[in-house]
Amino acid sequence: MTLIYIIMIEKIGIIGGTGKMGSSFKKKFEKIGHNVFISDETSKDKELEILNTCDWIILTVPIDKTLSVFKSIKNKINKNQVFSDFTSVKSIISNELNNCSFEIVSCHPLFGPLNEFKGQNIITIPINASKKYSQIKDIFKKMHLNVTEIKTLDEHDNYMSLIQGMTHFSHVCFTTAMKKLNLDLDKVMEICSPIYLSNISFSSRITGGDENLYTNIIMDNPKNNKVLKLYLETSKKLYDQISNKNYSSFKDNFIDNRNYLKKHLSKMIKQSDFLVNKMAEFKSSSEGQK
Repeated sequence: MTLIYIIMIEKIGIIGGTGKMGSSFKKKFEKIGHNVFISDETSKDKELEILNTCDWIILTVPIDKTLSVFKSIKNKINKNQVFSDFTSVKSIISNELNNCSFEIVSCHPLFGPLNEFKGQNIITIPINASKKYSQIKDIFKKMHLNVTEIKTLDEHDNYMSLIQGMTHFSHVCFTTAMKKLNLDLDKVMEICSPIYLSNISFSSRITGGDENLYTNIIMDNPKNNKVLKLYLETSKKLYDQISNKNYSSFKDNFIDNRNYLKKHLSKMIKQSDFLVNKMAEFKSSSEGQK
């Protein structure tokens, strides 16, 4: 009988670990008992230590740096280690992940560097995963993350073209158009009901974030071109219906959308009710502190 010895993940190395996301994961990994080592572009000696000693090597650097950093470390990772990138756009690294001798589990945390991980979503993509993949999923579950497996990097970018590309693009368009209207922004905030204020809040969340990150998410995913073209074509068609006062077509499309969403509609409305109520509470509390 052949015994299969599986090396447990004890030491975790985060290349780019001094950034916001890397720092957040470092704290969470340590909280559940792992030894964590970090490096950044100024500490190549620590990067080499990670490559020589860690069981799980994680790359969490800006999107536009991911490919060059991975190329620089690829040949230093051995077959007993597992590698994960945390980048939001997988196509930029996909070709380099082919024919690697080491285990690869590509990941994507679908949240910002928050203090609270509980209930947040993370994607795993087992490229050539074997022995350590189940351990990685167990680690994420211990951190109370919701783990969703996607089969390929291409499939990941397809989903992200909607979830990130179209969503972020629409918020950028909304904020840009709002700016061009040149209305009294204080008055807008004053008269907005919570449901409309929440939309401005989410647009503000994007606008107040890292412009390099959001630019790369929108620009670098090649799937975005097709999706954003569809978005603009759909906007033009709906605008034509409005311009031509075509009430019937507009209402028919509205009902078609409702049917498309019907499986999740009730739950989503309840979630939006929760958010709207919280927005009302927040606005009332803020006004009370003035």
